[in-house]
Amino acid sequence: MPAAMTSRERVRAALDHQEPDRVPVALGGGPYGVVDDLYFRLLDALNLGAPVEPFRSGHNISYQDDRLFAALGIDTRYVWPALSPSSPAVQTGDPSRFLDSYGQPWIRATPYFYADDGILTDASSIDDIDRRLTWPDTSLPKWTAGVAERAQALREQTDCFIIARMVTSHGPFQTACDLRGTEQFLMDLALDPDFAHHLLDRVTDTIDGLLRNYLAACGSTIDMIELPGDDYAGNESLVISPRMFRTHIKPALARLVNTAKSFRSDLKVMLHSDGNIWPLLPDFAEIGVDVVHPLEPLPSMDLDAIKAEFGQRLAFLGGIDISHAMPGARQDVIAEVKRRIAQLGPGGGYVLSPSNHLQDDVPAENVITLFEAARQYGVYPLQV
Repeated sequence: MPAAMTSRERVRAALDHQEPDRVPVALGGGPYGVVDDLYFRLLDALNLGAPVEPFRSGHNISYQDDRLFAALGIDTRYVWPALSPSSPAVQTGDPSRFLDSYGQPWIRATPYFYADDGILTDASSIDDIDRRLTWPDTSLPKWTAGVAERAQALREQTDCFIIARMVTSHGPFQTACDLRGTEQFLMDLALDPDFAHHLLDRVTDTIDGLLRNYLAACGSTIDMIELPGDDYAGNESLVISPRMFRTHIKPALARLVNTAKSFRSDLKVMLHSDGNIWPLLPDFAEIGVDVVHPLEPLPSMDLDAIKAEFGQRLAFLGGIDISHAMPGARQDVIAEVKRRIAQLGPGGGYVLSPSNHLQDDVPAENVITLFEAARQYGVYPLQV
């Protein structure tokens, strides 16, 4: 049995494809947090007192509470940008609608806000892209206010693995879909690639600028950074062909990975992409992605085969089913933990976490059970 490790040592070993003392656990990242209502119920269940101040406004999943993470035995802690381009920039007078820093409207569909009709939906020329959109000045200090102080405090006061949350929720592909409309942007990729490339380039310029500013603030003290989430698949298959991805989207993604790695070659880089992304895993590994979230436990995803094929090239964070196991009975949660550890834990390379944000239909007691079971059944050498 490996000697007891600190949280930082445990996660680092796992992401380096070594077996730590036990499978590490994570909660609180950009795509694997806790919706606000569940957070409040967890405070009550664990007798933690009043909520902390929200770390952002205008969206759900608004709380980063280190007390909660400590009570659950979470190995990770988080730094977050002060603002994101998808944060409310202009209030409309309607609490269910705001404009972001691009000028794109967002509307509430409980419990989240989603991009409304794209501001470029009916654009007819490349000139419309820069005429209609406001491109944020990524050099402004407002984006990273407090980031350096938070990162330094975590480094000095904890032994946890420090992760920088996404600079914005959506990556190049999904931001382009937000601004243009998904169906129209997919048509652009096939029929008007010049328009699509200009939009992708301008969006990537913005994300890359934010990323550079973020890394300048906290890059020397963090252990991993999350790239903005980009979903390329549904539950059954990709929404964009591998050839189309490699031609149009992969270069933008590679640019962001290169920015992170050029700042610090040992910095771990995580990419979130939902759905059946199996055909794209070789591409993620090729451009230098270290960690993939969530590796959704879908019928179309053979996690045993994926671990066997990519377990030495990619580490996986996630895996826990939030749709059936987490809202179910306590024994469902325990069985899910044992199943994922058995599939993804051998040889290291696995950090157990929810496969997306834990929703309001999840009992607080099941969240507690999730991480208790991970500590019980995740000890190396694995016995599950």
